[in-house]
Amino acid sequence: MRRSWALGISAVVASIVMVGATLAGDPVESGLKAGDQVSPFDVDDVTGPNKGRTLCYR
Repeated sequence: MRRSWALGISAVVASIVMVGATLAGDPVESGLKAGDQVSPFDVDDVTGPNKGRTLCYR
């Protein structure tokens, strides 16, 4: 009985590993590349003299 239980657990672990390896895609790339320009973006100011205002950074 122990052997069949251990075999069942091993099969589940092997299945999880195989599915994970199969579904793994390209590595995630985030952020700007060297030399890319930053586009304008809005920021909600929470401190200082502009507290509560939305500011546009260019």
